[in-house]
Amino acid sequence: MRRSLHLRLMAFAGGAIALALLVAWLVLGLLFERHLQRQSEAELERHGTALIAALSLDAQGRPRLAAQPFDPRFDRPAGGLYWRLSTPAGELRSRSLWDGTLPDPPGPPGKGWGAAVVAGPFEERLVLVVRDIRLDRTGPEVLVEVAADRAPLAAARARFDGELGLFLLVLWLTLTLAAFVQVRLGLAPLDRLRRDLGDLRRDPAARFAAGAHPREVEPLTQAINALADQRAEDLDRARRRARDLAHALKTPLTALRLQAETLGGEEGRAMTQSLSLLGGAVEGELARVGALAPAGAGALAAVAVERLVAVLRRTPDGARLVFETDLAPDLVLPLAEEAALETLGALLDNAARHARSRVRIEGGAEDGRPWLSIIDDGIGIPADLRDAVLARGVRLDERGANHGLGLPIACSFVTASGGNTTLGDTPGGGLTVRLAW
Repeated sequence: MRRSLHLRLMAFAGGAIALALLVAWLVLGLLFERHLQRQSEAELERHGTALIAALSLDAQGRPRLAAQPFDPRFDRPAGGLYWRLSTPAGELRSRSLWDGTLPDPPGPPGKGWGAAVVAGPFEERLVLVVRDIRLDRTGPEVLVEVAADRAPLAAARARFDGELGLFLLVLWLTLTLAAFVQVRLGLAPLDRLRRDLGDLRRDPAARFAAGAHPREVEPLTQAINALADQRAEDLDRARRRARDLAHALKTPLTALRLQAETLGGEEGRAMTQSLSLLGGAVEGELARVGALAPAGAGALAAVAVERLVAVLRRTPDGARLVFETDLAPDLVLPLAEEAALETLGALLDNAARHARSRVRIEGGAEDGRPWLSIIDDGIGIPADLRDAVLARGVRLDERGANHGLGLPIACSFVTASGGNTTLGDTPGGGLTVRLAW
């Protein structure tokens, strides 16, 4: 997950939404409970007001009621609803208190109604409202207490929490889905950036257009453009240095080869072969820095093949063969012209030397990607030797003065230009060399 921005954003969004909804669940449950308790306190105060309206004192100062409040719970022992009126001279209580008693108020009552949650005579918790009143200025104070069982409030809170929790779970799923869509839409510019990077990789001259991406991504595209420009400059500098190195080495290598040929004997042949391998290595490295075509250019396959076939037909191997071409007229290979001639020349020369009677060149494009195949009807190459034959200096045919460099150098040009070379069988016998980009 640490390597996936999508998963990190989704995990953060899902966790943040879940935390927010959990806090909302707790707070809403608490607010609901407080609302129920205020409603209960208001109901108890109404009962208390009815008691005060019917209250009087006898000659000894004991409370008396003209009429008791109507609620069946007041008349049922431990009924869950209680009242008590008390003065220093005595008290009066509801039948529901039976042999129990209400606890003393937690603090001195104020001018109005006071409320508290206290332990009950029969229940675990009670909601209690209290008030001190005087019926006349000279009379004693009367403590009015009305209480109700708090268990129904707790049960209502539990039911509310369950239903609210189910609703918030559905809400979490909905918001998480919305966050998923938001993350996908938010990261869409990065997907487009990735696709544009693929185009940049296929075409080194391509660059990100200004204003084609969101402002937040624009600094990244500008940095990539700058990096691509720097890379193009470095490659161009490397190509120039490689060309200079080739020119500097060609003359000494030619002189050494001529001197080795004058030696004769086994020692001279070994030296000549070593110098040829060295020359091939230099040419192979040149292929890696000189294979790519300039921006917007490339080698027209039909023209290059036509020039090479014209030369091969004048050689002993090519004179006896039939050359067939089936190339799309607009097929352009992503190779510099010299690299294309050297690549196709090496492959066609190899096919002409081994073909029995025919060499066929085919080419086209699939989804904008060029390919070219050179097919001969020779003896072919066993499957287990095809990787080896592309290695520098490996020869399967010991005839002639070749040193096994043509195919590896051609493969180097293709690989450096972003393509690949595969060897396969030709139906009826022979070798098929396929170049694809």
